[in-house]
Amino acid sequence: MSLRRPPTRVELKADDIIEYEEIMREREIAAANAAAKTDASAGGGGGGVNDSAFSSKAGAGGGTGATPSTGAKRKATIAERIGAPR
Repeated sequence: MSLRRPPTRVELKADDIIEYEEIMREREIAAANAAAKTDASAGGGGGGVNDSAFSSKAGAGGGTGATPSTGAKRKATIAERIGAPR
């Protein structure tokens, strides 16, 4: 005999959407800066349209370029949200 519990409800708030959009903008800017540094160190490159298309898709990968400080910041944010002790 197993007990069935009601499904967990997760509510999406306006603040969450704003935070998500802000994070995505920061990732796009970081990807654009990284692409600009790569282009500058590689001697320029003339295909700006193609380069920007690739850099915007690279930023949407889900954190492949995360640094240790970014990971620590993210863990701290998650711990704060769920109320876990640090």
